[in-house]
Amino acid sequence: MSGVFDRIETLNERLHFCEDFAASGPEDRAQAPSVGPLSGRVIGVKSNISVAGQAWTAGIGVRAAQIAPCDAPVIARLRAAGATLLSRLAMDEGALGAATDNPHFGRSENPRVSGHSAGGSSGGSAAAVAAGAVDASLGSDTMGSVRIPAAYCGVYGLKLGPEALDMAGVMPLARSLDALGLFAQTPQMLGDVLEVLGIGVAQTQIAGWCVLPEPCLADCTPQMRAAYDAACAQMQRLFGVAEEMGAIDLPTLREDAFLLTEAEAVCSLGNAPGLSRGLEKLIAYGRTLTPERMAQVHVRLDAARATLRASVGKTRVLLTPTVATPAFAHGARPPVGQADFTALANIAAVPALAIPMAGTPYPRSVQIVGPPGSEAVLLALAARL
Repeated sequence: MSGVFDRIETLNERLHFCEDFAASGPEDRAQAPSVGPLSGRVIGVKSNISVAGQAWTAGIGVRAAQIAPCDAPVIARLRAAGATLLSRLAMDEGALGAATDNPHFGRSENPRVSGHSAGGSSGGSAAAVAAGAVDASLGSDTMGSVRIPAAYCGVYGLKLGPEALDMAGVMPLARSLDALGLFAQTPQMLGDVLEVLGIGVAQTQIAGWCVLPEPCLADCTPQMRAAYDAACAQMQRLFGVAEEMGAIDLPTLREDAFLLTEAEAVCSLGNAPGLSRGLEKLIAYGRTLTPERMAQVHVRLDAARATLRASVGKTRVLLTPTVATPAFAHGARPPVGQADFTALANIAAVPALAIPMAGTPYPRSVQIVGPPGSEAVLLALAARL
């Protein structure tokens, strides 16, 4: 695999999808090849997932000296299947960010749109797949941290249901919302990885679909709306007319999910040394959130969870844009509402898949959200779209 890692090193010099390849690369190059269904495949790993012998940083600078003593269960399964690992893919600090512009390790580039963000917090994982450096990659998703970078970089991004895989060895951000996720350039590659992880068999069949009320789409750019309309037309050919969900306030739900993230980050990151001033500020705000305010947040989130789960039931999917706007330029402020569509799946604790759609100059993407346990079904549907 030496030639493979030479190519990865060359790509990384331009795109910086690895935190510190000079430190992690020698360990990755030294992996002994093994036999299995993923032999010859390179799988990238976000740096908040434990890989034995590598720094387990979660994007936090001082953790570069903290070497993981063992593989996370998901990594052990990939190794057993013969995968070669590319460790320490870049991410936002502590996974609480939206641009993969890390104050300790630097900025990742979007391979598809020069000078633009790869998104966050799993931007390095998305960029590595989009650049062709890896066959697939692992990320984590709290409010859209897999699907938003997938949309910006023009690849598939699958957020798993939180019960699909053991989360041990994944440094948490907000345990109520966190889930693992996968990136690849094709549904078939995602399916190959899902199969070795033990979640490759479809548990249900999709018989219908639903959409958000029209006002929820008001902020979509014409390009993103066109991609969504094209997907709607195809879904109608497959399943007939869509049902419309009941009224739902996406900005409020996104804000509530972010408040919950900040509150839970107090426990997951609040005592971590060496955090940047920006992350410290977010955690400090989380400490000011009163039990009364958080009780109101939970009431609204619980209601949204019930609405979405009732809408998809056991045999339907929800189709939405993945993001309302395309990848943003480096230095620009991330769009405030970029997680409006993606946070729903985390709130409801269900799988969701970002699907790249044709379009230039920016990648476009739509999202399908399914019932619990529908990961493999979503991939099959994506192939038909």
